Amino acid sequence: MPARPLLLDRRAVLRAGLFGAAGLAGTSLLAACGGSSGSSGSGPALAARVEDTQAGTAGAVIRPISEQNNLVGNLDLTYVAGTGPGDVQNKLLSGALDVASMGPLGAVVAAEAGADVVLFSTSLNNHVRWLVPENSPYRTPADLRGKKVATPPNNSDAFRSTQLAAAVNGGDLNADYQLFPGAVLAGLALLDRGDVDAIVTIEPNATRLVGKGARQIATVGELWAQGTGEDPDALFLNGQGATRAWVDGNRETAAALATLRLEAHEIIQQRPQVLAELYDAYGIPADEKAAIDLLPSRMRDVYPVAWGESVFANLRKQTEVAQQVGLIKAAPAQVPWVDLGAPA
Repeated sequence: MPARPLLLDRRAVLRAGLFGAAGLAGTSLLAACGGSSGSSGSGPALAARVEDTQAGTAGAVIRPISEQNNLVGNLDLTYVAGTGPGDVQNKLLSGALDVASMGPLGAVVAAEAGADVVLFSTSLNNHVRWLVPENSPYRTPADLRGKKVATPPNNSDAFRSTQLAAAVNGGDLNADYQLFPGAVLAGLALLDRGDVDAIVTIEPNATRLVGKGARQIATVGELWAQGTGEDPDALFLNGQGATRAWVDGNRETAAALATLRLEAHEIIQQRPQVLAELYDAYGIPADEKAAIDLLPSRMRDVYPVAWGESVFANLRKQTEVAQQVGLIKAAPAQVPWVDLGAPA
């Protein structure tokens, strides 16, 4: 039986810290919420520039959930918009953001380029799916070898995790398929026009496609489990990332941000129907009722409530596999993740 995940203890999290972002035309969440008190309690405002997750991504519901449930406390968050996978990570590395979503391999790649980035809190489990049109003859990703497949951008966490899942099953994503990497909406358009045989995409777009009749033939989590024997629902996609210097210098802010994220995920776990109620935040039109009805069952497990050794073991495994297959050169001298509950 797998070890029970270590749940983030709120008091433990508050002993440390991290989360932030920066860039163009941000808006202050504290001002929008009227300075309501929540998980961080009273005290001086803790300012941070954070990623404003856009519609069409799984993280899009976190902001409305935190606002509706007064989770912001004394955080003063300036939201900065990104243009899609890869962009917010570039903003983080350029200094335009304090904090952004970052996967373990993205953090290692950043370290190879001289940027000391760490993941400090939970964010999203892997939600990358393989789908084909309803009338497709293909039943598995293996059936699609040599065929045209739309994918997320090749510098994104979603793409790297798809590469890993292929590698642990003896495959090579780039060599085995005719790939069309690009923006999520571009991939959806290619599939809709029949220009590709399949699509690898993220949530909630996968659920929208299923609601319209597409067939999901695999998830990256399932493929990872097939090749490693690990839990398919435990494959970590990305966490909240920042430079190590930012974390060290803003531990109280970081801890409050980690707590906010944890509490938002706990709300989802306790009442997954909230995901259907927030369909508009996902960018799903009201007339796509089939997709909206599927959101609670398909997406609840995307939002984990664990951060600690159970997660770090998976991050180490991803890093080891990536090094073995040449996706990264070597693991950095310092692991690119931190436990905010541990002594600084």
